[in-house]
Amino acid sequence: MKEAVELVEALKALADPTRLKILELLKSRGRSCCDLISRNEPGLCACDIEEAVGLSQAAVSHHMGLLRRAGLVRAEKRGRWIYYSRNEAAIAGLTNAVARAV
Repeated sequence: MKEAVELVEALKALADPTRLKILELLKSRGRSCCDLISRNEPGLCACDIEEAVGLSQAAVSHHMGLLRRAGLVRAEKRGRWIYYSRNEAAIAGLTNAVARAV
């Protein structure tokens, strides 16, 4: 039952074009405008996501919160910004869970 609830939450997090775009953006390496992220490090600073999707800080924070609670992204505070990266293991697990469920 717990796995089914987690699967539903993850699918809800993915059921939005903006969040899908954010997950795609997080594949980027070295594309941040911040000095907080090295050039070979995957992921982006919150400011990069805001600019890329054209949304306010509050709206991006909302989307990132849903992705974090679903376990699909990781967040780390660096300076005054939050750095986000994909949780590749969770994304792979989600793929397997969907295959088992349907």
